[in-house]
Amino acid sequence: MQNFKNLRKTLESKAKPSKLNRFNNKILILGFGSVGQAILPLILKHIDINESDITVLEKGENKKRFDQYHGDSKVNYVKLEVTRDNLDKTLSKYIGDNGFLIDVSVGIDCQELLTYCFTHNTNYINTSLERWIDKEDEDIPNLADRTLYSTHKRIRKFARPYGSSATATVVSGANPGLVTHLTKEALLLIAKKEGKPVEAPNDKEGWAQLMKSLGVEVIQIAERDTQSSMEPKEPNQFKNTWSCIGMTDEGRAPSELGFGTHEPLEQEDLVVQDTAAYLKRPGVSVLVKSWVPSFGAFNGYLIQHSESVTMSQYFETKDKSFRPTVYYAYQPTDYTLASLHEFRGRELDVQVKTTIMKDELIEGKDELGVLLITNKGKSYWYGSILDINEARKLIPGENATSVQVVANMIGTISWALNNPNLGYVEPEDMDYNYILDIAKPYLCKLVFAETDWRPEIDKTDLFPRKIDEKHLNSLSNFRVWSGTI
Repeated sequence: MQNFKNLRKTLESKAKPSKLNRFNNKILILGFGSVGQAILPLILKHIDINESDITVLEKGENKKRFDQYHGDSKVNYVKLEVTRDNLDKTLSKYIGDNGFLIDVSVGIDCQELLTYCFTHNTNYINTSLERWIDKEDEDIPNLADRTLYSTHKRIRKFARPYGSSATATVVSGANPGLVTHLTKEALLLIAKKEGKPVEAPNDKEGWAQLMKSLGVEVIQIAERDTQSSMEPKEPNQFKNTWSCIGMTDEGRAPSELGFGTHEPLEQEDLVVQDTAAYLKRPGVSVLVKSWVPSFGAFNGYLIQHSESVTMSQYFETKDKSFRPTVYYAYQPTDYTLASLHEFRGRELDVQVKTTIMKDELIEGKDELGVLLITNKGKSYWYGSILDINEARKLIPGENATSVQVVANMIGTISWALNNPNLGYVEPEDMDYNYILDIAKPYLCKLVFAETDWRPEIDKTDLFPRKIDEKHLNSLSNFRVWSGTI
């Protein structure tokens, strides 16, 4: 068993050796699942803070793992379930004013957490926009109200009056979060590749015009995870390399995308919501074609993710003549695929047992990047290819997926500490270069690849399908056997 002293020694020999920031107040890590376990070592490594000023708070399910890796530290571990009734009292006790709340919880309403942080001058970061666990999808009958487009619209409106309050960096994990910064750097790499290098734009309009000039119409967050285990999936068990509840929550929500200006309005099951759109189907039932460098073409689930909304809106030109389509194409591990198949068979009812795979993983990698698809027949993928063994060398006990998430988080936390009074901030408005500089050592192998791959070119003619020749980059052409003749 790796203890805390050995873990600290290992981390001190990896990546950036110096402290990024000094923090004299309290840090509360709310939740200690996959991401909470991975971010704590990086807080200890990169933030100059008294260990006794850090508290991990969760319901208690991961106490054994905390003791295994951090039992020799002075970090506080608290077993407590946060509810509506005790939220304010709990936060006041364990973080108070002028602190930093690292929200990696599931089922705790982020708007209520933001309210506390804005009114107590406490900085904040999360990786997703959560609502109370007892507010189930079944209680929200209108599909449009269950989209992240609607959620972001509501959260932004709520946060607007707080203006220059404590900086709250929302949806800042790997995706959403890291993929926005990779997209900006990818645009500069594409411009250089095409012989027209440019300086990084300094505002939203500049980035949108650059994307438009390069002919990029679609951004797929293209991820294929091949990490594997020798322990088989049991019946009624959901296995994943990150949050099982997070995956099933996203999977049972409407499939959603940022809706580009090149897209035809009439598409199968599609409902347009201004700059976004959703399908009248759950994400775990919608497959799209995508591509990654190591494996080539693959089929991924089009599940809802915040970057689909925020990136599409950010890269829209001021005159609204251009906006890219953005969506997540995700092929998880074989064990998660089997879990999702069973999940669908259970009519989207989550399995009895959930397991996050870390120590049991024996091989494989997580290939996560952005695939920028142009109207010129070319596509460019830029992202991280992180092997499980490389991930464990960087942060012992972790897997490739969790390391990719916290690589961006620690960069974002450092950036927020340098910019402590910006109020509500989404990834697109952060300093991509600063955050990537900190994240890259933990991403290990960044790859920029060009491909001629096209979704409408099938290798089989056994089942003919209708192709939209007028809009080659339309979503309908990427959907797997959709619109079959």
